[in-house]
Amino acid sequence: MNWNMSLLPVEAQTHPAPQEAHHHAEAAPAGNEALPADCLLIDVRSYAEYMAGHLPNAHCLPLPQMAHLLRQMAPDRDAPIVLYCASGARAEQALGLLQGMGYKHVINGGGAIALSKKLGTRIEH
Repeated sequence: MNWNMSLLPVEAQTHPAPQEAHHHAEAAPAGNEALPADCLLIDVRSYAEYMAGHLPNAHCLPLPQMAHLLRQMAPDRDAPIVLYCASGARAEQALGLLQGMGYKHVINGGGAIALSKKLGTRIEH
C-alpha cells in the first residue's frame, strides 16, 4: 500500500507519497507566533505523559478517549483547536479524527517541546 511509503524517510521512498485524504485546516504556528485567540489547547498523550510535563493551559485528552471527551469539552465545531503530543504523530491522528467529526479549525501543533519553543513558553509539571 502506498500510504506506508509516507512513513519512510524521504531518501528511502521510491516514489512521491500520495496526497493526504484530509487537508490541514491551519498550519502549526511558526516562530514565536501566538496560538489562535481563544483556542482549545489539547495534549493527546497519556495522562502520565501529561503529568510529566505539558504546555500551560493545555487539557489532557488522550487519543483513545478523544472523541467522547471532546464532544463535551468543545461542542462548537467552529472553535479553534490546537493538538500536540510527543512528536506530532498522535496529534496528526487526532487531527484526522476531529476533522472527521466535523471540527473545522484544527491544528497539529506537533511535539510538546517543539511547540513550547515556538510559542516561547515553558513546559509545566
